[in-house]
Amino acid sequence: MQTEDTEGILQECDAGVKTAVNCIDAVIDRTDNEALRQALQNSRTEHVKLGNEIAAMLDEHGYTGKDPNLISKIMSKTKINAELMMQPTDATVAELMIDGCNMGVKKLSEYVNRFPTSTSPAIHTAERLIKTEQELMDAMRVYL
Repeated sequence: MQTEDTEGILQECDAGVKTAVNCIDAVIDRTDNEALRQALQNSRTEHVKLGNEIAAMLDEHGYTGKDPNLISKIMSKTKINAELMMQPTDATVAELMIDGCNMGVKKLSEYVNRFPTSTSPAIHTAERLIKTEQELMDAMRVYL
């Protein structure tokens, strides 16, 4: 059971990191405020770092990674483009990122609870990813 739970949580973290990086990439060049752009870049860097650690953990255990759900990817991209077409402001970027982070925190917390016998390093990685999402939400609030 521990092996299955560890694989499950690492795969969900992998998909979550990839989703976060894709969303940041979709909005970062559409910001006017340099401080906002830098906050997004800093978070992207942290997500990529975590993604590399997750990939190494997956590889170490012989597990495969997980890509974000295709439907979710399409829906995220569509929402981002539609919202920014209607209101191309930094506040819209911040709101979109907060919504995405909130969803990420919710899903990751659900996976931590769903995979209770995961190894400590896998749980710790998920908790670090949750913290990274919360920090990005906090950074975005000033732009609303």
